[in-house]
Order: sequence, then C-alpha cells, then structure tokens
Amino acid sequence: MPRYKLSPLATLVESRLLEAAPQYAVFHRFTGQLIEPEPSVGVLLQAAKIGAPLSLDPDHLSHLGESGHQVHKLIQWELLIPDAHDPLASFVDYYVNRPMQNPAVNYQDETGRVIVVSISMAERIYSPERRKLPPVLEETFSELATKVLLAADGTKTLSQIYSTLRGDSKSLLDDPEFRDVIEFLTKPERQLIKFAPTPEGFANPFYPANLVPRNFYHAARWTRSEPDKSIGDFHVDGIEDALWEFDIIEPTVNHGLRFSTELLSGLDYGTRFCDAVFENAFPALNAGKHLEILEIGGGTGSFARSFIERARAVAASLKYHVMDLSPALAESQRRNLSDVEPEVTFIAQDATEFDLPGELFDLIISNEVIADFPVAMVERRSTEENALPFAGEGAEYVNEYALSVDNAPDRFYVNAGVFRFLERAWLHLKPAGTVILSEYGSESIYPTESFHLNHSEFSIHFGHVAECARKIGFQCRLQTLKEFLAIDDRKLVLNGREEHIRCLNCVFEKFGTTIPFALFTQTDFEARFGDLAARINLNPIRFLPLSSNFYYGAEIDQFLVLIMIKPTA
Repeated sequence: MPRYKLSPLATLVESRLLEAAPQYAVFHRFTGQLIEPEPSVGVLLQAAKIGAPLSLDPDHLSHLGESGHQVHKLIQWELLIPDAHDPLASFVDYYVNRPMQNPAVNYQDETGRVIVVSISMAERIYSPERRKLPPVLEETFSELATKVLLAADGTKTLSQIYSTLRGDSKSLLDDPEFRDVIEFLTKPERQLIKFAPTPEGFANPFYPANLVPRNFYHAARWTRSEPDKSIGDFHVDGIEDALWEFDIIEPTVNHGLRFSTELLSGLDYGTRFCDAVFENAFPALNAGKHLEILEIGGGTGSFARSFIERARAVAASLKYHVMDLSPALAESQRRNLSDVEPEVTFIAQDATEFDLPGELFDLIISNEVIADFPVAMVERRSTEENALPFAGEGAEYVNEYALSVDNAPDRFYVNAGVFRFLERAWLHLKPAGTVILSEYGSESIYPTESFHLNHSEFSIHFGHVAECARKIGFQCRLQTLKEFLAIDDRKLVLNGREEHIRCLNCVFEKFGTTIPFALFTQTDFEARFGDLAARINLNPIRFLPLSSNFYYGAEIDQFLVLIMIKPTA
C-alpha cells in the first residue's frame, strides 16, 4: 500500500473570524489550493505533521464518503505526497506570478536598489491590539531572489525563469541555491509568488485562495470584549477616531468614492447621490421650494458637505440636519462642516426611536447606516393546534407587517431596527416627502452578520423592509446602487484592499506624497501617481474591472437603494 507524507509545501492554518468557532485548513504554499478538513481528516493531517507514516490506497478512498474525497484531494493537490517524491518536481512547468491578493510592492531607490515593501501574510489582522496595525516591512533580497521576484509576472514558467537566469547547464531541481530562493519567496509570511498550470489560473482574485485565510477578527472587537453592550453603546463609546473607523475598519462606498472620480462622471459620491435624488427620486421638488433635509448617520461629514453644496444649486433654500449617536463622528462632522452655509444642525438621537416634536422633513436620507440597526430573532414553532407559528422577539414584526416568510429557515433574523426607524420617519415626513435608504443586502436573503468589523452589523432583507414600508403607507421603488448612481462597473480600478494602500503609502511618503484610502480608477490613479510610479519602477500595480470586487471599500454590487415616498393623501 502506498505510503504518504505531508508535503513541506503544505501549511496548516487556522482562522478565528468566527470567535466561537475557529476554522482550520491546510493550503499549498505554491498554488494556494486549500481544504478545510473533516475532523477525521484533520486528525490524519496532524499525525502526518508530526511525521507519522500514512499508508493509503487511493482506490479505496471513494468508499469513505466525504472524508475519503478530501484525502483524495489532498493527494491530487500534492498536499500529501509519496515518500520519495520531490515536492518541487511537479511545478517546474507551472507559470509563476505575484499573487494580486498580496499587497507587497517593490521599487527602486536613488541608487538603483530594489526594495520590497510588504505586510506579513502569516496572520493578517486589522488590529492585533486596539489601534495597532501590523507593521509594513521594508527589505532588500539577495540578487537571485530579487531577479526571480521581478521575473514572476505570470507569463513564464518556473523552468523558463530558471533558464533565463541560470542557463541550461543543470536542472533547477539540482540547484540548491535556486530551491532556497523559491522556499524563501513562498514562506507563509511572504507568499510573494504563486504557481498555476496556465496564465489564466491567476485571473480570479478570489480563487484559488492564494493566501493564508485572512483573519478579519479584531482582537479588540468592542462588542465581543463587552458582550452586554448594544450596537448603540458602540456608537456612543466604541468609535474613537472617525478616520480610523472608515479608513481601516469599515470603508464605506461613500468613503471610497469621496473624491471626484470617473466612476461617477467626474463627481464625488455625495454630489452624484444628490443628482440622483433630484433626477428620479424626489417628486416634491419644485422651483422656489425650501427643503428640510435629515441625514441619518453622518460618517465623517464628507457626504453632507458634497450633498449640501450640490443641493444649494437646485433648491431655493435648504436646512440640513445630521443625526448621529457617536460623539467621535459628530465631532468630525462639525469640523468638516464648520464653514458650510447654511449652518448644519446636529442631533444626537437613536434613529430607531428618534423624536423631534414639530419637525417635518422633505427628505430623509440614510446612506450606509441601517445595517447598524438592531435585528430580532424569529423561530418557527411546531405545528401544534392553536399555537402561533412564530416565537421570539422578532415574531411581532412578522405579524405586524405581514412579512413574507414562507421560505424562511427555522431560525432567522428580521431587521427590527429598520422597521422602527421607518415608523418614526413616517411621522416626521411631509406629504410627498421621500425617504431614501442605501445599504448592502438583498431583496430576499435573510439578515446575516458581518464578522470582519469591530462591531455587530447585519445585512438588510430589502424585501421585508419594502413590505414594512408599504404597510406603513409608503410608495416604494427598489434599485441597485449602481443603477441609482449610474456606475459603469466595466471601468478599471486599482486592485487591493487597505493593506495595499498602506504598502503604497510606505513608498509614496518617501517621495513627498500620499495616496488616500480611497477607490481609484486606472485613469485617476495614473493622473495622480503614474509619473512617480514609472520613475521608481513601482511594481506590481494592477487594475481590474470594478465588477471584480477586488478594490478598496465595500462591494458596490451588494448595495441596494430603497426609495419611499409618502403620498399626499
């Protein structure tokens, strides 16, 4: 029976994205192929890790169900290899590339040295300690390692790279220095090069995994370290710095597009949002009208500033109010809006229960906020005679708004805080007034928790929200944010997340400039930074269509806009 061992290129990893349920996997350092093993397979891998011999008959694995299927994959992907097998041998004719998920870049200094700027890939945590990011590393490599790294552009195989650099005098498998370089560049903390059987194998930024599974979990996650605190408490006490929150923790669509961009026809997000409102979502507007506008959750204040400046050119006059629970965000809003005319009014209230006696608004906007509102659990009951079909704190909302739940699982959430907010908004809206909600979610998928933030947040079931709104009395229209803002998702945008921008800034700051945490199209990036990037041979800088969803900020195609109008009678 064949004997197998764990390949030295196999790395066992864990992810604590779900605090209460750590996930374990094994991935191949060359290809990024990854398997989350069944418990029995995990035991086998742990045994292999400590050197226990594994006698396996591949022909019998099909009789072992999912566990056998996984073991077969481990052998097929060379995570388990025969005793005498050279782990490098199968990859000499694979193409070699710099994985686009890795934020590392290299540049040349004034002496011509190639310097590599990177962040460790071994454990990618936003904040290992409160307000402490993993360090950006600057290194110079050996001459051979540098040449291999620069040659890894996805167009050449490993053997072709070897032939170019070393000639054909001997096999790369018999070149210990070259093998050491490949080992060095593919270490779990570096992962600077990856292998694929074809150049097309590198095209998808999300598959193969290509990196150690990213651990989004914040060690200082506020609601987890203080479980009795509510999401409202988080906004009051948990946000310490507005830019830290939106640059690093929760980059919103608005934050990513707060500068003028060709994605929005040369406008910034708040300005284009204002145009979209007055173009097709706000019938109450007419010449000479004074507008009362309420924004729920003002972020840093950038949205309000742009919106007000644009709206002043349309409305005869306006008064703008911002409601926010967070003192830190309110301070940022006051600072950024201090010179705006007319003067902005700031309100510190919980939007799900807000009460402003005598105040009526023409327009209420909640942009990328309602996912922060509380949810309520609903459970199906057994079909006993005379028993109500649902239980839990969310059951009252299912009944009150006649929510469609025929396809619901036995346990599910409803966006209770959004329902309460709409009730309050109705009472504070003038006839023919409009409420506009923008947030990520789906028309039919039940709320799910986002685990990559430093606070709880739930996606929106827009079908339920629209049912609630109609029950209250609103006329509703739902569309995607891309449709609402007329975003062309074929535009090429700069690849990468927050870590990419941190690595770029480590370089740019040496030359007297910075790149803000934002979403850049290729045209915008090259106009601002192209000359510098070319002068210092900055590499790699990659661009993919916006539809790839591999860019700084939230995934725009997950966002919907619900427009709700209060009838005149």
